[in-house]
Amino acid sequence: MREAYQNSATNSLNAKALEAQERHHNEQAKTPESKALFQQATTTGKLAKRNEVKARTNFEKQGKQHNTRFCSLSQTHDTTFQSHKITKEHCHGGKHNGVNCIKIMEKAEELFTAFASEIKLKKIPTVGDEVINSKCHQHANLLGLLDKIWSNVRGIDAGLLPTQLQLESLEKATSKAKALWLQMELGTKQPKWHMTLDGHLLHQVKFYGGIADKSNESIELQHQVIMKLKDQFRRVTSYQRRERCIRKELRRGKSPEIKSHIDNYQAAIKRKPTTKRALDTACLPGNRTNAKLNE
Repeated sequence: MREAYQNSATNSLNAKALEAQERHHNEQAKTPESKALFQQATTTGKLAKRNEVKARTNFEKQGKQHNTRFCSLSQTHDTTFQSHKITKEHCHGGKHNGVNCIKIMEKAEELFTAFASEIKLKKIPTVGDEVINSKCHQHANLLGLLDKIWSNVRGIDAGLLPTQLQLESLEKATSKAKALWLQMELGTKQPKWHMTLDGHLLHQVKFYGGIADKSNESIELQHQVIMKLKDQFRRVTSYQRRERCIRKELRRGKSPEIKSHIDNYQAAIKRKPTTKRALDTACLPGNRTNAKLNE
């Protein structure tokens, strides 16, 4: 399944390159033959892209089904993580949070030594033990280098500003991590890794003493507000109408006049003694209001 996905991805890239070549040729020649070749290349590229998406979907589906099997490799790795007091948090989407990621980087050598033994027990016959040992060793070294990089960004024991020794260690670790990253042919969609490995982090530490830290509480609060509004208007079928309702609700909540009306209404509800909530509260045992009503 993995090989089929890799082949389809390669075919898609080749078809895309051929389509670009035929487009350029058609723009230069502008003949019926060049137009026909360009249309044929476009059709081939769409078909190759469709096959790639289908192969990727099948590959990811097989991976999810395998990970949910009893005693699968993923569950075996989870057992190893738990033995080192590293768990996947339910509140974090079933993934490792920042604290667990720090533990993984600190214990990378121990973890990947155990992972190598577990993978060897369930590997396919065509893969040798040397390949598994090499891959696990590379991942352990990369995580160790990343841990070293973040440890040298700011050291409390050495003062708020980084020392010259920390800068030299950070530069060496960044260079080695980038070389190893490229050697392992890893890919990412996270801008933070480009900032870390392409020199931006080193520049910030050298000229500004580090990277500014900020609280995520305001961001998390806005996420909660937006998610609550999306849940409130989830029955609206039209995407544009649903977004329009969310924007109106946000503007309504920020309007001083409307906020004043809402506050006055809520205060009036709390002061009104005949509401169900007030009567239920008054009937609670040991409540002074209950004693006055009985008198």
